This record gives sequence, structure tokens and C-alpha cells, in this order.
Amino acid sequence: TVLLNGLLRDSDGKHVKPQPITVEVRRPDDQVSRKFVWEADSSGFYQYQLQPAEEAPTGRWQLVFDLGDGKPQLYEFKVEDFLPERLALELKGSDTPVAPADDPQFDITGRYLYGAPASGNSLTGQVYVRPLREAVAKLPGYQFGSITEADLKHDLELEPVTLDAEGHTTLSVKTEWAAAKSPLQLILQASLQESGGRPITRRLVQPIWPAEQLPGVRALFGSSTGGDDYDDEASKGEAQTNGDGPAEFEIVMADAAGNKLAADNVKVRLIRERRDYYWNYSADDGWSYHFNEKFLNLNEETLNISKDSTARISFPVEWGPYRVEVEDPATGMISSLRFWAGYRWQDNTDGGAVRPDQVKLALDKPAYNDGDTATVTVTPPAAGKGYLLIESSEGPLWWKEIDVPAEGKSYEIPLDKQWARHDLYVTALVIRPGERKANITPKRAVGVLHLPLDRAPRKLALTVTAPEKMRPKQPLTLKVAAKNADGSVPKQVHVLVSAVDVGILNITRYATPDPFA
Repeated sequence: TVLLNGLLRDSDGKHVKPQPITVEVRRPDDQVSRKFVWEADSSGFYQYQLQPAEEAPTGRWQLVFDLGDGKPQLYEFKVEDFLPERLALELKGSDTPVAPADDPQFDITGRYLYGAPASGNSLTGQVYVRPLREAVAKLPGYQFGSITEADLKHDLELEPVTLDAEGHTTLSVKTEWAAAKSPLQLILQASLQESGGRPITRRLVQPIWPAEQLPGVRALFGSSTGGDDYDDEASKGEAQTNGDGPAEFEIVMADAAGNKLAADNVKVRLIRERRDYYWNYSADDGWSYHFNEKFLNLNEETLNISKDSTARISFPVEWGPYRVEVEDPATGMISSLRFWAGYRWQDNTDGGAVRPDQVKLALDKPAYNDGDTATVTVTPPAAGKGYLLIESSEGPLWWKEIDVPAEGKSYEIPLDKQWARHDLYVTALVIRPGERKANITPKRAVGVLHLPLDRAPRKLALTVTAPEKMRPKQPLTLKVAAKNADGSVPKQVHVLVSAVDVGILNITRYATPDPFA
């Protein structure tokens, strides 16, 4: 049985008069399984028990709601065959990165969801080691480690172990990457087995750093693409310049916590990666092409980096592939980044549309009340003219022509009280004009930023008090308390309490929705 609960609200989350709602139930093959009219109760609450047939196909089902406004609303849910989890598995590694020469240690604890330890249960696992190019979460976009370092990818199958009487074991992984000079991530994937039940699998990522501090480099142009945890991050797509000028980079010296450290005499090298291709014929393979690779050191500069700061450097480049390397003289550690200067002969967008540069947008407040005036600072990559807009899912609500200098400019936007909705976005479009004499082509830049409305006074604070344990087939008494944002007690509150098996929540990895997110 699928228990459906619903509330009918407007675009600002306010109560509206209940009305009958026509609902279509669609199967995974997009066929309509059934239709019904959903009626609210006297309090405006919608509830319905949907009973799929026993032979109902598994997969992603849809509910299509028709409110009579010509804008159908969709809600998806899954129908699956499953056994709920009966075990809990906790993995704990080091809170700080480990050195490549050290054997990582993991504390593992297993228990049944009803409280007993998973004594004697078998644990299996795998270890995947991959390069960690973006090694500092607080410094997004910075690349750490040498992109040319080889043998950084390892896959290991761990020997099965048995948990002790307390449901505990310590797992040690013998290092095979002691010589690594780049940051790595060790992905531990562990499965706890249960006789007659389903195994549960959990993952833990353990960073590995070859030094206490590492240089990082970020291209101030283009972008890179990458894969998931199981791909080799060193093969990420290259950044690409637009050919309009020198290639500029930002250099940082950082530790694993994201602290920007001081460093003197940091070496930055520009290297041309030259490939000379040639054809070869063999009786087995026919014609095939190969290449000889040469690395040409074109330029080297020395930088000093202050604490809590970064340094910038630019190199003149011509069309073709390059690599920039940053070396820490104190440790000898190298971080590098590949990039391509100019447009590729195949397609500079890899088959997609031309990607515009980004306009940086910043608001003066975290959220706004109805009728406020929002101040937005527009900072384009280059001076130009364009438009500043307020948009919603129904189209533009407000716009203004702008002429923005390269250093940026602030604009005031009056917020109409009728814009009481939460799909508002500030959009900026800036066009840099071209110059034929300077051989500069026009360039567009776009920025999009959500415009949040302040609804904090309407937020309810809920607390639930429940006993630590409950008995099967026995009533459970809960205490629910609600308070307004100002601490006062609301006059009347409607509460819906649902009890769900945590084993099912673990399978689906269900996250409780936040209406204020």
C-alpha cells in the first residue's frame, strides 16, 4: 500500500481553498494504471491509500495531478521488490589524511537494528585508490598533484574477516602506493553479511597526502570535466583558452584543512606538450597511427605567496597543448594542470553549444521581505552592455538595460509584493563588443543567482519526545511540541506522524525534505 499525503498550497506556500484534484497513476511504461479524484478532509488535508496490483511492474511510477490550470504537477515514487535491512554498519578511518607509506587503519562496527551486536558476522570488502585532483574541499577548482604521475590507480580485494563478540573489527590495508607524490583517495567499500538476510554495503573515503602542504593551481579560464570515484581523475578534460590572450593561473599553498600557507621561491613552469604523429603498418593490424611525445620547458618563474593569500601568474601561449607545473621548493612536491590554447580543430565545444563565460552576481542580503529593494553587484569577465532580469518559471518579471565596467557595478532591484514565489532568479547577460582592428571577437557572459525570499517568521520548530525502545504490537506514546519562530506557541497545529522501518530508509537513502531549503 502506498500512503499518499498532500497539502494544497500556492507559490508562496500559503493555504488555499481545497478543491477536488484529478490524479493519474502512471506505470513505468508510461501507461495509465488508474485515475481517481482526490478530495481533502475538513481541515484541507489530502490522504489516499493507493493499492498497486500484486503483479504491478517494478520501477519508477508517476502521479500526475490536474488542478485545472493547465499545468500538471508530477510526483514520482518507486515500486520495488526488497528485503529491508536488518543490520547497521559503521566505518571509521583517520580524521586527517594519512601518509602514502602508512597502512590505513579502519575501525568497523556492526550491529542489528534491534540493538544486538553483529557477533560472528562475516565482512567482505574492496579498496579502490584513485588520484585526488581537487584535494581540498574549501578550495574548489584548484588542482593538486602531478597529472603526469603514473601508477596511482589500485584495486584491491580484501580477505573476509569475522566480527568479534562485540561486533567489532579493525581492518588494516597494506599500502601499495608508498611512492606516491600526489594526493590520493582510498575508497573502502565494505559489506556485512547476514545469514538468511541481505548484506549491507557502506563506503568510506580516506584521503592520502604525500606532505603536510601541497601547491595547488587553478586555471582562470575554461573548465575541466571528470568522472566518478572509480575513474582515474588524472584523465580529466583539459581546460581551454579562447585564444584571446595569455593564459592566467592562480597559485596557492595549502594544507588538507584548506588553510592558505606562506611559501617563498615557488617555481612555476610552462611546458609545451608536443606530439609528433606517424603512421605504421603491420600485417596483423593494418595501418595505425602512433606518436612520439616531447616536453619542452618554455618558461619558468618564481613566486612568493603570502599567508592567507594566493598568487597569480600568466604566460603567453600559442595554439596547442600545454602543461603548467608548480613546485614547492621546501618539499619538492609538484602539482600540474593540462590546458589547450586556442580552439581545437574538431569542435571547441565537444559537440555542444558554445559555453558563455560567467558573470559573477552577489546580493547584499541572504533573503528579502516583500517590497524590499535588493542590491545586486554584477561583475563581468569584461566590460560590456546587456540586461539584468528577474525571472520565474513563468518568464521575466522585471528587466533593465545595463552598461557594466570591467570592475563591476551595483544595481538596485525593487521587489514587487506580487512576486510572492520562490522560483525567482536574478539573471545577467553581458555582451563584450568586438573590435576588428584588434582582432577581438564579441563575447557573451551569463550569470544566474537565486533570489531568496525571507519566510523565517513562518517556520515552526518541532520537537518529538519518544521512548528509547518500543515493544512490537504495543501502542507507542509520543510527545510533540511546536513553537513559532518568535518562541510563542501556535494556537492550533495539525501534526502527521509516520513510523517507517529504518531498514527501508537505509536502502533508499531517503533524506527528510527541508521545506526551507
